Amino acid sequence: KYTIREKDGKPVKDELLFINLNPQTINGEIRDLYGHQFVCLNPNYPTATTPPRIRDWQNLVYESIHNSQYPILNTNNEGIRKAAELISFENLTPEERSASKKKEAAKITIAKIEKEAKEEKEREAVLGFYEMGVPIETIAKALKITAEKVREIIDQ
Repeated sequence: KYTIREKDGKPVKDELLFINLNPQTINGEIRDLYGHQFVCLNPNYPTATTPPRIRDWQNLVYESIHNSQYPILNTNNEGIRKAAELISFENLTPEERSASKKKEAAKITIAKIEKEAKEEKEREAVLGFYEMGVPIETIAKALKITAEKVREIIDQ
């Protein structure tokens, strides 16, 4: 499940978050220059009090992530209908489809390479500490991994 997280790692369970785009003076006075707000939609924690016009957009976000092949959307809402048409994979040119697939493949490849690099550094650290005679529990605590994982690396 995709979740939004705060800097400290705690999940954000607010359904809607608003960012006011108007500037503020050094004394804290807000200057109403733009009249716009940035709205963050978090469709993972719906509430009964959300207005239907906002719920439609949350459903679009949720369905595009979790049910992109057969999304259930309120296409009576013209904005939702237009947005769904714009993001439809079927409306992409062959070149756009190819670029999209390549970009996704690149993300997956980079993630695998980063994971392998992290595991290799972890393995090297475990073996280095172990060769110096550091106890397994201390290695685990220092590297923030389980003692079982340390033993597994040593046994390999």
